[in-house]
Amino acid sequence: MLGVFAPVASLLLPERVGRACAEDLCLSGRSVGADEALAMGLIDQIAANDPMDEALAYARAHLLPRSGSSLRLAVRAVRRNLRTRLRTELPVIERMYLDELMPTADAVEGLRAFLDKREPAWRDA
Repeated sequence: MLGVFAPVASLLLPERVGRACAEDLCLSGRSVGADEALAMGLIDQIAANDPMDEALAYARAHLLPRSGSSLRLAVRAVRRNLRTRLRTELPVIERMYLDELMPTADAVEGLRAFLDKREPAWRDA
């Protein structure tokens, strides 16, 4: 654990994987393998072959036959709330990160320990 948190992940992960999984990942800082990421909805599929080839095959089968203008508008519609949330909520979370977290001894210690490749010695309660 670095002693810090990921502002963007704290905003986006709950929407993608649900609050429980997002809290697990954000609070523990742990990494997950492909199978667990798939099970929690963090990824949509595991590529059996070259990921680029599989992405292109998906696009050819599911996107290219569709109307480009309809796809553009569908993306805007689906992501409309996301864009609004990023504009309004992310600055609040970033201020919390910079103004409240980064001045703590643990934030500095966590980053130093990570760079030094050692276990952190936490001081803040």
